[in-house]
Amino acid sequence: MPTTERLSLFFRIVFLKNGYWKLFSLIVAVLVYLAIRSEISHLRVLTVPVEVEYDPKVTGGGAIESVEPRSVQVTVRGSYSEVNQLVASSMRCVVRPKQKKGVLTDTVSVKVDPSHLRGTARGLRVTKIDPHIVVVKLDVPMSLRLAVAPPEIIGKARGRVQLVYDQAQAVVKGSRRLLSPLDKDTVQIQTDMIDVDGRSQSFTTSVKLYPPGDAVNATVEPSEMVVDVVIVSEKKTVRIERVPVVVSQPFADVQRWRTDPEWVDVDVTGRSEVVNAITFGAIIAAVNGNLPPASVAVTNEAPVAIHLHQGLVVDEARPVPQTVKLIPLMPLTPKATEAQALQ
Repeated sequence: MPTTERLSLFFRIVFLKNGYWKLFSLIVAVLVYLAIRSEISHLRVLTVPVEVEYDPKVTGGGAIESVEPRSVQVTVRGSYSEVNQLVASSMRCVVRPKQKKGVLTDTVSVKVDPSHLRGTARGLRVTKIDPHIVVVKLDVPMSLRLAVAPPEIIGKARGRVQLVYDQAQAVVKGSRRLLSPLDKDTVQIQTDMIDVDGRSQSFTTSVKLYPPGDAVNATVEPSEMVVDVVIVSEKKTVRIERVPVVVSQPFADVQRWRTDPEWVDVDVTGRSEVVNAITFGAIIAAVNGNLPPASVAVTNEAPVAIHLHQGLVVDEARPVPQTVKLIPLMPLTPKATEAQALQ
């Protein structure tokens, strides 16, 4: 058999015999390849803050004036699940500028690479960092003692809030260009806010101290202070006037009563923020009208019981007066009682 015919027969066997199955297998293989490539080649761009690790005592004595840029765009590649599990807030870019000896007003450029990143997960590959140069400007150091501003309170506590702390002043250290324009008599060091929402018990917390104004690269010594948050529960008595008195008795009873007086005032004592929020319908005054047969024809003295809306917590709820008179009404006839029951 000639060589041309042999080649023709070979190609017919390879490409035409079971051709549909071979084409189907090829399509499946391509799809599997693309799926795997997509899974291991997912991209994500994150904004990562730039931090500077700099010890002036070791590196040359200068103070950080500015850092540019304050953040970099980091592109990572990896599987879809690994990339999306990455928490951007846990990542940071740490640079360590090396200052020239004896040059306090130096400018240092640091080339950023993946080794400067913190918080990246294993299995991810950093493909790009933009920009890849961080410029750190150094200046003559300066110290300034400033007053600490009172911490701000957020939320509503269950009582009156008092803050007790001993740190009245702190020292700010940083660039002379940034600190020298500050007026130490008016500028204050800021603190973290303290959340007291829903608190009823006193507690102790630590708040971080922040440099004032534009001196974001300055440091504060000490860096935080301890605050005792004292919550004082103020008691108050509020009078809810003219609360109707309800007679509690079985519906089928023939004998009915009216009260004298028909309403009472209620003095409610408790935490001020609770009693001030009490509405008229949150309190019910009731007396027991289920009396023995011997007393249905006479006027009876009955103590008034106060019922509070569910969830309303007070120290005391006292009716004024504490007792009312139960005066019998005309008894209902059996027919009237039956008609009333049918209604």
